[in-house]
Amino acid sequence: MKRLVLWFALIIAVGTASVLAMLHFTTASSALQQAVSPGPLSRGHAYLGDRCASCHQPTVGVTVTKCTACHANAERLLGRQPTAFHASIQECSACHVEHQGTNIRPVAMDHVALAKVGARTLRRASSTDAASDTTLKSLEKWLRIRVPDQLDASSVREALDCVGCHSTKDRHVGLFGKDCAQCHATTQWTVPEFQHPSPRSTSCGQCHQAPPSHYMMHFDMVSKKIAGQVDAQVAECCGPAQPYQCYRCHQTTSWNDIRGVGYYKHH
Repeated sequence: MKRLVLWFALIIAVGTASVLAMLHFTTASSALQQAVSPGPLSRGHAYLGDRCASCHQPTVGVTVTKCTACHANAERLLGRQPTAFHASIQECSACHVEHQGTNIRPVAMDHVALAKVGARTLRRASSTDAASDTTLKSLEKWLRIRVPDQLDASSVREALDCVGCHSTKDRHVGLFGKDCAQCHATTQWTVPEFQHPSPRSTSCGQCHQAPPSHYMMHFDMVSKKIAGQVDAQVAECCGPAQPYQCYRCHQTTSWNDIRGVGYYKHH
């Protein structure tokens, strides 16, 4: 009987020690993950918490297989023309960078990485499709000369066909032609050297085109009234406001900064 009690006591002790060891290991493992984590996940991935294996493969890192486990059936992503290329790109981490903070989207456009992915994809089609072969040669040339000190800037511009990807979102509505690289770089869209003409300028139409609503009844019924440009009010001084006369309603600080009114949330 005494021996049986000792066996039970031994089993309980071993069990208790095992549970404590597991708890300690789990806590230590969680603490270790917190210590080596490069930062918090974005809001969309925050639910994964400290489950690193959901995205990372030991000794390899983030893999396409891990990403597609959740995103392969992203119908909204694959059903839109600008993002449909994700269906066959087979590389995610070059442009999607995590652990930058909760409020930062894990998107970091890398034109070089995207050009390499595009070149690999086009090589499979270039032998049978002339357009693919032409685009492939353009990408390969640009990848070779992308370092500024190798060739002059004009050669880089000639090799890179920006319009091939950005024509659907041309905010200049064709007014500046198709050579995006004459003003923009592949690292950022902003143009540091750009200075807007004087607020007193009346030649806005050289760069800006009025939206479709300004050529409809909306212009007379809403836009003119908000800006105090109703025909009867301005007939004696300036005549009826026209859609191309941006300066009569807008200010150069922002399109929604209406002259004499201030910031106006239109919709």
